[in-house]
This record gives sequence, structure tokens and C-alpha cells, in this order.
Amino acid sequence: MISELQQLAERAFVFRLKEKNPNITPEQIEIEICKWLKDRPGAEFGDGVGRIGDLSRFK
Repeated sequence: MISELQQLAERAFVFRLKEKNPNITPEQIEIEICKWLKDRPGAEFGDGVGRIGDLSRFK
């Protein structure tokens, strides 16, 4: 279910990108998705509640 919600959010994000810029390329869309996943509210701490862990384990 979480995966489906993630896919839905991503599709909505892409839809909004295409509305703003109908000429956006697939490469630009991918770049924008990656930036959105890293920079949306909460993403900087891994989207979890509680104590912040060592994020270097994801690199």
C-alpha cells in the first residue's frame, strides 16, 4: 500500500510538472523527481519520527 501511495504521489507530481511546462523532457522530469524526493518537507530526516539516525548508511 505504501508503494502504491508513493507511485500515486509521483504521478501527481509529474502531472503538475507537465502542466507548468508542457515541453519538459523525461530527463528533466527525472531530475525534478529526485530533487523533490530529497527536498520535500520531512525528507531531510528520512521521513521518520523520533531520534535522527546516521543517514550516511544510505550512501
